Amino acid sequence: MTTATLTVTPQTLVADAARLMLEHRVSGLPVIDNDGALVGIVTERDLLCRPEIGTAPRHANWINLWLTADESAEEYAQSRGRKVGDVMTRQVFSVAPDTSLHDITALMVREGVKRLPVTRDGKVMGMVSRADFLRPLLGRLDNVQGPRAEDITIRREILREISGKRWSPRPVVDVSVCDGVVELTGSVASERVRAAIRVAAENTSGVKQVITHLRLASDTSGAGDRDAPSHSR
Repeated sequence: MTTATLTVTPQTLVADAARLMLEHRVSGLPVIDNDGALVGIVTERDLLCRPEIGTAPRHANWINLWLTADESAEEYAQSRGRKVGDVMTRQVFSVAPDTSLHDITALMVREGVKRLPVTRDGKVMGMVSRADFLRPLLGRLDNVQGPRAEDITIRREILREISGKRWSPRPVVDVSVCDGVVELTGSVASERVRAAIRVAAENTSGVKQVITHLRLASDTSGAGDRDAPSHSR
């Protein structure tokens, strides 16, 4: 979570709240009372529908018929209010400092919120936002490495070696390589073909070990081959 959390009060001017959001690049601010207790949250969404920018709510006449006087008055004050207390969202979802990450993300998804105040005894201690999850995710993704160029080359060489041979299996055997360890999977016509493919893999430069899971096409047991790993020469 972010502990250096900006807050506003119900008496804060909407203009000042909007300025804080822009200056600090945040999309929402917790609203606290004089005792520091959380009473609401004001977000960019709360400031979208404003007559100053030509986005005040407009309803068809038939919709206005369904709005009660109180609902119409609340909408008017919310879209034109000059203080945070007039425009803020009062139903605030919050979490405790010891709430699990799984529960936090589940709450965000279920309620469609981007940020959650972290509170203890009703007082705001910080904020947790979607960005707090994206930063470590990006770090993990950046550290994920793709297949090594050497492994790709080894796989290509093995496939090239066995391709076009009179005994070349149909369908082609699948070859996977990780850190020089080759795994052969698929089915072959005979034990001799299986041995030839294994030898071709073992003789390929850079191969450290060959593991075969090649089944004989005549093997109907479904158990497949479980040869012990062989080593390159």
